[in-house]
Amino acid sequence: MYKKDKQGMIIVLIALTLFLAISIGFKFQSAVIALSIALTVILVQLLSNLHERLTHLEQQFSRQKTPLYSIHMQRTVIYAAALVALVAYINHWMWIAGGALLVLLLCLIQTISAFHTRLLYLESAKQTVHVNETIQTEVINPVIEQVSASNTDTLVPAETAPLNQTEQSAHVQTAWWQPAVDWMIHGNPILRVAVAVLMVGVVLLLRFASEHWQLSLGVKLGFIAIAGGVLTAFGYTLQKKNQLFAVALQGVGLAVVFLTLVFSHHFGVIANLTTASILFTILLAITVFLSLKQQAIYLAILALGMAYAAPLVIPQYRPDVTFLFSYYLVINLAVAAVNFIQPWKILNQIAFFATMFIGGSAIAFYAEPAKFNTLDWILWCHIALFIWLSVRYSQNISRTSASEKQEGIRLPPLLDVGLIFSVPVLGFTLHAYLVHESTQALTIGAAVLAGTYALLTFWIKKTHPQLSVLAKSFFILAVAFFALIFPLAKGAHWTAIGWVAQGTALIVWGVTERYRLSRYIGVVLVLLSSIALFYQVWVNEEFPTLSTSIYAIAQFISAFYLLQYNSKEQRYFSASMFSGIFLCLGMYAGAVAGVEIMAWHHHALSPYLMFAVVLIAIFSAVVHYKLRVQWQSLQLILISLLLLLVLGEAFASQVFTLFKWVDSLQQTTFLVATIILSALFIMAQPQSDESGYLNVWVGLSWLALAVVGLAIFPKMPVVALAFIPVVYSLWTYKAHKTTLLHQIPVWCLSLIWLLVVSVDRHSAEYLYFVPLFNLTDFLSIVVFAGLLFIIYQHAFDQDKSQEWTFKITTILAGLLVFSSVVVRGLHHYWGTPLWSLAIWTNGEVQLSLTLLWVILAFVLTTFSSRKMIRQLWFVGAALLGIVVLKLILLDLSQSATLTRVISFIGAGGVMLIIAYLAPLPPSSTVQKNQEPKL
Repeated sequence: MYKKDKQGMIIVLIALTLFLAISIGFKFQSAVIALSIALTVILVQLLSNLHERLTHLEQQFSRQKTPLYSIHMQRTVIYAAALVALVAYINHWMWIAGGALLVLLLCLIQTISAFHTRLLYLESAKQTVHVNETIQTEVINPVIEQVSASNTDTLVPAETAPLNQTEQSAHVQTAWWQPAVDWMIHGNPILRVAVAVLMVGVVLLLRFASEHWQLSLGVKLGFIAIAGGVLTAFGYTLQKKNQLFAVALQGVGLAVVFLTLVFSHHFGVIANLTTASILFTILLAITVFLSLKQQAIYLAILALGMAYAAPLVIPQYRPDVTFLFSYYLVINLAVAAVNFIQPWKILNQIAFFATMFIGGSAIAFYAEPAKFNTLDWILWCHIALFIWLSVRYSQNISRTSASEKQEGIRLPPLLDVGLIFSVPVLGFTLHAYLVHESTQALTIGAAVLAGTYALLTFWIKKTHPQLSVLAKSFFILAVAFFALIFPLAKGAHWTAIGWVAQGTALIVWGVTERYRLSRYIGVVLVLLSSIALFYQVWVNEEFPTLSTSIYAIAQFISAFYLLQYNSKEQRYFSASMFSGIFLCLGMYAGAVAGVEIMAWHHHALSPYLMFAVVLIAIFSAVVHYKLRVQWQSLQLILISLLLLLVLGEAFASQVFTLFKWVDSLQQTTFLVATIILSALFIMAQPQSDESGYLNVWVGLSWLALAVVGLAIFPKMPVVALAFIPVVYSLWTYKAHKTTLLHQIPVWCLSLIWLLVVSVDRHSAEYLYFVPLFNLTDFLSIVVFAGLLFIIYQHAFDQDKSQEWTFKITTILAGLLVFSSVVVRGLHHYWGTPLWSLAIWTNGEVQLSLTLLWVILAFVLTTFSSRKMIRQLWFVGAALLGIVVLKLILLDLSQSATLTRVISFIGAGGVMLIIAYLAPLPPSSTVQKNQEPKL
């Protein structure tokens, strides 16, 4: 954790310092204030973290609970000096600001020196500690695993080292900025601070000399350049005595000469561009020679870094963008010369950052449209150079891999992933900005990049088979840019398509090659492409059909590869979650594009649902046959959302009130969508026996099967809900696959349907022929009989309360079903009311219900008495009780009517027969006692 925190803090410090320098150069006063405050706070926080770390280590060795050192005074001085400097800068009191900054720098030097002294003490104390072999093994193994898990850019010995060296290697920064960070935080800190202060002083001296000295400007700058040259020569002579100090002096001297040369050309001392270019080339050659001869990456960083920054420190300078971009190209050639020999990745990163970010920002703010064509040609030179750098870096690493591995030295990663994928993305983005008015230029740019990466892929496979990973990366980029050619040629918007193609390529590459950063960047690009595309869809009048179609395909490809990724970092990156998001976006985009292509805009939501369901069905089939991964949970969530939309479409189309669809196309697309959706639910049967997940799947599957009937027979929508479930139940029973039928959600939904269909007025009146021989009566009795059969066949596993709850509830539902059959028959032939308050005052209906209920009670009690089912007999008896209550509360109040008289006489007669033929069955204990004993 400490190592990662330190890396993050140093990165933030570097970024804030860079932005602060740019803000000061461009005189953004509000940005200077904000960045100064942030830089001071983070700097103090970094010092505090280092102090706490050292204090913790000191307490471990000295075994003292109270800290030996404190930095409260240093923190106070740094905050006070920063505040004074900031106030002085705002009021243009430069002398006061300079003095405050000097105090701040001195305090920093003193603090770092104190830390250095404390660290030396800890290292000497640690070397005296005796560590046995067991403890050493326990300490070394995690360190080795930690180092091997990260991408290293420095060569680290793999053989066993003493304990202090091992622990120090655990804290080695292993990212691409490692050399610069090492130079800043390791070794002699006073030398580092001195170099930084000297650079600031030289810049201030050059600005002061160019503005205030009375001597001629050429003489002034000549003296400074001679001083830089002397400093470089003096540093070169010291390399045998103190190489690190010598390299620092040479870097400072060359940086001074670079700055002087840039100032000289800007202020007209060397007005001839050819002369300045020759001198600049000679200076770059000297830098390259010294860096390679002494194997000194720090020298190259100092000199070339100041060369990149030189145009930014010129006072009141509005950059000539063409000159700046060409100037950076010359420096990049020097970087290429260095990296032709040495694989110093940080130089590539510095060059790319300066070119694309600083140069790109200058283009965005200062470039004139008349110079866009010239800048575009220079940009392509930069792109070609950076592509070559990415290839050369891998060649250098692979060339030294064999010998270094034999010597036990751990190598940096084979690929410069950041450069490989950043160059085409940012380069093509800048190219698109420069030629945004020309679709042809965009198309040619994509074709050039696609062809370049394709040729590189072929060449690497033929000549450098050890770089197969690099070839695969270039192949993905070639495919991505080939995919851009046709949309760009047709005038599609490049932004969304470019980002989604690049993002998908990065996800594919990151999953197949297990590169985490590639996956993260790919996901971000795909999400950004979604924002760009949907903005175009909603804002532009003309719908981008082709762009949306390609976008949908890319989303499904991204989701497909993310499903393969068995993530071990679910806490930070959920591949399943992003797969679900990409599938939702893909279904939406594909559905919208499909409706747009077919021109089915005015047919409600059904066509969109059909396309979405077809897409997820195709994706599910591919995953099932190609991947065979467990993704039922994600699949169930997605198709459940589609089912919710299907139900919403059914209610929005008012099928339950209008008893028809708006048009045949809407009905057909709804039918196709529901059939495929039902098949998806059936195929998504969970493999686990988890009751909660299984119940959700069962309930949603039954709903999906029921909704299909709405498209088949919308004239009777409530009755139609039972069509497909009944047919499916018969098929599963014949095939002996009754798992779905034995689930409680199916029983509950079936009971709810029986209740609704029994009281539905439209189902009672439409297509009614004779009792029992009509759709409503037939289906309700079939559903009731099937439900009763399944429940009585089900094994309830000793849960008697649940068993009799469902059995009794089903019998009561049967009572409602048969009563509804009678009520519908009476309504059809005698015009009696249907289920309402009026039914309880109608004599014919009450007589019929009384006779029906007592007959049903007679059947129940007689059957249960013969089969010795005591609980069922009580159900029949309870039904008789209901009949008696109805006779007393309803029929007795109208005893003068003939129907009431018949009700009482008929009910009483049947009860007498029941009392004679169906006595109460004995309890199980009584039956046991009456058994004959042997």
